[in-house]
Amino acid sequence: MTKIILALSLGASLIFTAHPAKAESAIEIISKVEKNLSPPNFKSLYQFTNYRLDGTIAQYDVRFSVKDVNHSHGYFLKPEREKGRETLRLKDTIWTYMPSVARAVRVADRESFAGGDFSNADVMRVDWLAQYNASIAKETKNQFIIDLVAKNSEAAYAKMRIWIDKTTTQPVQQYFYDSKGTLLKICKYGSVKTFGNITRPAKLVMENVITKLKSEMQIIELQLENKIPDGRFVVDNLGKEI
Repeated sequence: MTKIILALSLGASLIFTAHPAKAESAIEIISKVEKNLSPPNFKSLYQFTNYRLDGTIAQYDVRFSVKDVNHSHGYFLKPEREKGRETLRLKDTIWTYMPSVARAVRVADRESFAGGDFSNADVMRVDWLAQYNASIAKETKNQFIIDLVAKNSEAAYAKMRIWIDKTTTQPVQQYFYDSKGTLLKICKYGSVKTFGNITRPAKLVMENVITKLKSEMQIIELQLENKIPDGRFVVDNLGKEI
């Protein structure tokens, strides 16, 4: 009888050790982060603050409408001189519309958003897996450290490294590098806040390592919508009431 019990115990042990719990892959982790930062069908109000070396501060209030990772639209509300300016993301292209010239022009991912230290990609492209290969560089007790390496030269950065809290799957900080491995910028993600059904960092601080400048992005409002009109995401509709 004792031999039978030992045999059964050994068999159970082998079953459990032969099939350990599957660890999350880098792709699965980043996919969760993307969904936290940019869920489908939401509207938000962001305030951007740019701090310059001469001590001046520039602020911009922008209303965003996001349908999915490929369709997002921003409308500048403040300052008054920028009111009516728009930015539109359609899949792999980003457009900006200036009311003073009543014309939309295509802009690059790596160009500055609103003259600050966030790039267009930082604000309009939270779909990293489409442009970067992900791998776990290191794992600590509380965080995953994941490297995102660009698939081609069209990406805004050659490489990004992001620290992610294991418990919340929320980003903590992010480093941005060029093709030579030079550290360009550091993004610090602030405290997590819940907006209705969306939980994510409410403030991001982007520090430019090269210029020693910094910009902040603060979420003022954020709410899910049932559906955002498709007409909002058409280049020819920029500058028009939708």
